Amino acid sequence: MAVIITGKTNTGIKRSAKANEDSFYADKINGVCLAVVCDGVGGARGGNIASSLAVKSFVETVTRSLENSPASKSNSYREILFAAVARANDAVFSAAKDNFELEGMGTTMVACLFDGREYYAINVGDSRMYLIDDKNTVMNQITKDHSLVQEMVDSGVMTKEQAEKSPNKNIITRVLGHDDVVNADLYVSKYESGIFLLCSDGLHDYVGAGDIARYISHYDDIDHCIDELITKANDNGGGDNITAVIIKP
Repeated sequence: MAVIITGKTNTGIKRSAKANEDSFYADKINGVCLAVVCDGVGGARGGNIASSLAVKSFVETVTRSLENSPASKSNSYREILFAAVARANDAVFSAAKDNFELEGMGTTMVACLFDGREYYAINVGDSRMYLIDDKNTVMNQITKDHSLVQEMVDSGVMTKEQAEKSPNKNIITRVLGHDDVVNADLYVSKYESGIFLLCSDGLHDYVGAGDIARYISHYDDIDHCIDELITKANDNGGGDNITAVIIKP
């Protein structure tokens, strides 16, 4: 199976050119696709450092693990991803602990490991992974946000539609790097069809699910597709950094 993977990030139109707190990785390691998107919190300097440290540590851990064991050993993918999240958390937590100027920094994280047969998604915070049914132009959210409004939806206090419009939708309840231990959620499924999208809230907060699904279903060139999604997010306000990674089998 020929798989294309690529990603891009943009500061948005309301942040300064140096204030991009998002970081990402999109590449293949021994034939296995690895995608990561992190959205830093803690101010322009701290957020940027947190997200870049998390991506670097996460990718290094996964790379070492995949290079030291055959890619066919998919049962180990769970352990690899949890270990990589823990290492990334340690990297951010330690950096903040060692430098008082970085105190309080942290980052969201969503990552996907895809070997052509199965996908493994792991997340902390409100960066998301979707699987788009490009034949029927339907977008399915795979990960669940760790956020205040998601907790209210789960408890029945708020509908999903109300949550999308809530002024509190960006209050996250779990973040990587704030504590010495972080809990991540893992999602595993066999792959049948569709296109993967990993993104920060700068995309999913500014472009509706229907529009995202239409863009991804319409464009064969995923680089151009991401450019169009970023443009749409900026046209709709561009109030946050925008990052997207697409994996197209």
